[in-house]
Amino acid sequence: MKKFSASLISRGVWFVEFSAVVGMLSNGKDWDDITEAIIQDNLFQMSSKNRATDLSREMVLRVSALPVSFIELFEQLSLSNQKVMNLIAIMNVRSLVEDFILEIVKKEFLTGDLKLEPYEISAYLQDLPLQHPETNHWTQQTLKKIQTKFHEILTLSGMAEDVEGGMQLKRVLLEESLITWLKQNGKSDYILALTGRTL
Repeated sequence: MKKFSASLISRGVWFVEFSAVVGMLSNGKDWDDITEAIIQDNLFQMSSKNRATDLSREMVLRVSALPVSFIELFEQLSLSNQKVMNLIAIMNVRSLVEDFILEIVKKEFLTGDLKLEPYEISAYLQDLPLQHPETNHWTQQTLKKIQTKFHEILTLSGMAEDVEGGMQLKRVLLEESLITWLKQNGKSDYILALTGRTL
């Protein structure tokens, strides 16, 4: 069973940065060049060198977690599907995000109740220690930050929008090429979780 970590709290959704890094890789840049640009040249104008280092490490993690074939695919996708690809990369490196999407978001889609209430996310987080004892020491403050991060990830990835008292989930319209890629790479469960449909 995958272990859960609260480290996602300190990581942004960073779609613009992810997109730029994929573009650099596509244009033949290697990781040494990209890392130097992010950290030494502060390409993305991060607030500190430590923050730029965090971003660089996160980009390496996300890109390395996906089959290299995603780079060519990414550049052919619409903006909305590129945002979904960034979310898929996050899910691949952050087990907690993956579990939340596969368990809670998918359930909302399948039941047709597209309003995700704060108490539903809170209940999910409170129940984590039952299956994942490593989360038992998380404070209420940590849980609140994770809940806020889930909200940020869903809204910035185009999967939800704010409504009074919660979030309104939006079924993602996946392009055929992305659907095929997910199936080829053993991620059919992601299709159902992102759309509520078996495509």
